[in-house]
Amino acid sequence: METKRCARGLPGAGAWVLIAALMAVAAGAGVVRAEEVKALDPRGIWPAVERIPLSPRLSSIKNQRIYIVMSWPSNSGFNNVVKDLESLLKQRGPKEVTVKRRNVAYSEDDPQLWAEMKEKCDAFLYVGAPSSSTTSYAFKWSAKLEKMGLPGAVVNFDELNSVGDTTNAREGALVRRSAFGYPAETMAKPAYDAALNLAVDNLTKPLTANEKATGVMQPKFRPDVFATGDFDKIQKAFYEGGLTDGLPIVPPTAERVAAMLKGTSHQASEVVAETFMPEGLKVTVRQVAINAVMAGCLPEHMPVLLATIEAYQKHNLNSILRSTNSFSFMQVVNGPIAKQIKMNSSTGVLSPGNRANASMGRALRLFIINLGGGEPGVNLMAVIGQASSYSFMFAEFEENPWEPLSVSQGFKKGESTLTFFTGGWAHSGNYSFGYASETGLNEVAQDIASYQINGGATIIVSPKYAEEFQRKGMSKAAVETYLQTHATRAASKTRPAQGGQAEAKPVQAFREGTVKVVVAGGDASSMMQAWSMYRPQTVSIDKWR
Repeated sequence: METKRCARGLPGAGAWVLIAALMAVAAGAGVVRAEEVKALDPRGIWPAVERIPLSPRLSSIKNQRIYIVMSWPSNSGFNNVVKDLESLLKQRGPKEVTVKRRNVAYSEDDPQLWAEMKEKCDAFLYVGAPSSSTTSYAFKWSAKLEKMGLPGAVVNFDELNSVGDTTNAREGALVRRSAFGYPAETMAKPAYDAALNLAVDNLTKPLTANEKATGVMQPKFRPDVFATGDFDKIQKAFYEGGLTDGLPIVPPTAERVAAMLKGTSHQASEVVAETFMPEGLKVTVRQVAINAVMAGCLPEHMPVLLATIEAYQKHNLNSILRSTNSFSFMQVVNGPIAKQIKMNSSTGVLSPGNRANASMGRALRLFIINLGGGEPGVNLMAVIGQASSYSFMFAEFEENPWEPLSVSQGFKKGESTLTFFTGGWAHSGNYSFGYASETGLNEVAQDIASYQINGGATIIVSPKYAEEFQRKGMSKAAVETYLQTHATRAASKTRPAQGGQAEAKPVQAFREGTVKVVVAGGDASSMMQAWSMYRPQTVSIDKWR
């Protein structure tokens, strides 16, 4: 194969922002003056929220049935707290205190448990975990139980109080809480005892007028123009308003947004998301265009960006976005549009340097912040975070002997598609020189088996490696199958065996079909990288042209 594989030497997203700024302020014969512009509001549309009044409190705990609901069955950090809560409750003479595990994962609706509680308990305490997403769902399900007529409260860690606030606002219920320090065992005894007592008192303390309120909370009016001023003032206003990813933005003026909208035949007013996460906001094509301008995108990028919006909604990402873990997303473009908009699929494919890859990948983070209402430290709570959250989009190198990812995902060759992966908090490689064999693949398999979350993995294989595998008689499907079947871990890392003893036989870390191969990269050497990216969702880009 003699196909030339080299990336275009285009400026990165940051350079384009600087160029735009210089063009905006340059005027006259060498005279530079600041130009005042009006930058449009990039945020999604907050919904009206129906208020859920809290259920009347118990007059006392005496002779009542109290459920303590555990979000996690173990390792929640609240084991000792729950024991102390049981003891404190029993001092007040209840009929019974029941510590109850959920029947399903913390993020899933549990109608079986709700029905049981409706029948068998009079009030509840819902216990969270040192997890932002778990805490959010503790408040969400507590609001549901309050609506069913059960009085209750959440027990959570104080560093996640903001998660409770944002969830309460979205659900429309002022669910009560008692917050503990993390770890709870490090708290001073007076503070610890006060938190325990508050948890119990939340079940009996009379409701305030605000907690009883009904009706609909309407979103605050927001003008179409967010900020007016020169380039520096716009940067300052957007940054201080929490509307950027920390990098400078291209000011989204009405003229730039109008030009961006010419990149799609879809109407500016068309709603492309009814509940864009994490806060469930409504999104139109116009709002996508505003954020696209901010990211440094071009009008011809709009179909890809609208496909991103579609793919993003294929799964409920609420837990992942809010998580204290460090998730990110990977996007792979296939088909003719990749070359039409000059995407990089070759040398340095994951590196800075290509405008399409960098700006469209960056746009996703602006979507999460502005269109979804995401705010770091408030409802985006990754403890460490992930550099791939800035931008992780590239085109697959399709001039290789294997079928493209889009075809593997059920589309026809020649269709332009976007595949959206979730994960991102672990990767390994580069694997090079002699790995194009089962012996080499076995090392890759064992590395990906060590990933803490085993939802799947994606291996980015350079074109030369794909050719070497093909010469050795291994198709893409064969490589994927080998990695999936040989990525094994000790059973003790996966599930307990009978009698509490670990089984000697290792088990497969990944389910069938969850290990994917994507071809991308340059020719200088044969390389592979493995990423904890999984649950691919592929959508058409052509439908958004």
